[in-house]
Amino acid sequence: MIKNLKDKNQKYSTSVKQLKQITKFLTCSLLTVIVLLQSGCAALNFRHEYDKGMRFYNEKKYNEAIISFNNALNYKPDSYSTLCLLGTSYAYNKDTKMAEKTFQDAIRLFPDQWNAYVFLADIKRSQRDYQVAMDYYETAVTLESMGGKEKLYYKKLLKEIKEEQAAYALKDPIAQQQSKEKFKTEIVNAYTGTKATNDITPEKQTGEVMLLLDSKKWEKAVEQKDDKSIVIEYGIKGEDVKNFKWTQLVTVQYFVITDNFKTTLDEYYKTHIGAIEAIAKNSEKPFEKKIIYQNKNEILYEWKFDNAKETEIARVVYTPKGIYHIHFAKKGAFTNEEKAKYIDLLKTAQLK
Repeated sequence: MIKNLKDKNQKYSTSVKQLKQITKFLTCSLLTVIVLLQSGCAALNFRHEYDKGMRFYNEKKYNEAIISFNNALNYKPDSYSTLCLLGTSYAYNKDTKMAEKTFQDAIRLFPDQWNAYVFLADIKRSQRDYQVAMDYYETAVTLESMGGKEKLYYKKLLKEIKEEQAAYALKDPIAQQQSKEKFKTEIVNAYTGTKATNDITPEKQTGEVMLLLDSKKWEKAVEQKDDKSIVIEYGIKGEDVKNFKWTQLVTVQYFVITDNFKTTLDEYYKTHIGAIEAIAKNSEKPFEKKIIYQNKNEILYEWKFDNAKETEIARVVYTPKGIYHIHFAKKGAFTNEEKAKYIDLLKTAQLK
């Protein structure tokens, strides 16, 4: 009887141990499932908020974009692209202090990525804090993450900023203060390729365009204005633009929307490109086109005609009052440096 009792006790002890092991296994498995579910939910929530932020950002609803990008960072605090987009949203929203803080956070987490350094440099340049701006640009250029084309562009930009700094230092204090008050922050958006420019005020809209062209290289060759349109052409100094004897040409156009001229952004672009395509087709020459960037109000595009014997990079901006159309054309192919420079000039053009 005693032996039977011992056997029962041993069996009971064994059962208890097995039960504990099973319970421990189930608990671990359940915790693992919970962690995986939480991780999956966090990833889904991050993507949802990030996509919302991008939609608001592209619609220029920067307050809403800021909220969504901040929510996304709650789920994924180390998302570099989200930090950069949040910083540019703050900048576009004229909250420079928060923009700088956000870009500093991006640099702290990702010191080897160049974009945030450039964003900060752009802010400092807009504030006329040239030395700090150049320090950020110079740091960005040393990073391996920056491509060769970008390095060339920013090295050249550094030289221009030094000249800009010297010229600014020669101005009198009153002119400097007025310049600071009027200067609007320009922030490069690494994801859409655009820059903030002066907002177009409909009631004050004139159709004028301010381009930062080098006066040593370019001169105004043609100017035609009436109450419905503006056409201005700039050519290389010494070239005969009026007789089509040019190697490079800048054309600025503005067309007033009237009852007789009603169009949309897409209609205008398709009509313009369609006319060039028709010429290429009739002459049996190859034609290539590419949209570099597009939103509901503007298109940045390029085309190549006859194996790049003639090329163009242009920007079209639609407003309810009129269409702005700015072209950079060349007889021949653009070099990478020329293309980057002209795209930058198109993006920074101030529309009045």
